Amino acid sequence: MVFVFEVGIGAAFNLFYEKEVTSFDDLMKAALALDEDSGIRLIGKSGGRKCLVFVTRFGRRFTMMTYGVKARGGTPGRKLSASDFDSVEALVEALRKVAPSRIKAYVY
Repeated sequence: MVFVFEVGIGAAFNLFYEKEVTSFDDLMKAALALDEDSGIRLIGKSGGRKCLVFVTRFGRRFTMMTYGVKARGGTPGRKLSASDFDSVEALVEALRKVAPSRIKAYVY
């Protein structure tokens, strides 16, 4: 019985993965490849302040959620902005406004 439990936990850990993306072109390729169980996260800037950006996709629509970051601790603040996009081109335009010049994003 313990053997089955250990195998089950090992299998569950293999279901999660994360890939680092370091260029805007790769970020767009990752956005196009998103399915409904995945997403992209990165640290950007909005209104001159640091923010957390999450991108998800459902069907043909993309959603970009931007959270302000608290000054201390780097945790999400109370301010949330969410935008929906019908095309990857519209998403690209929005991401260019918040993504840093040196992208360090993660696809999960």
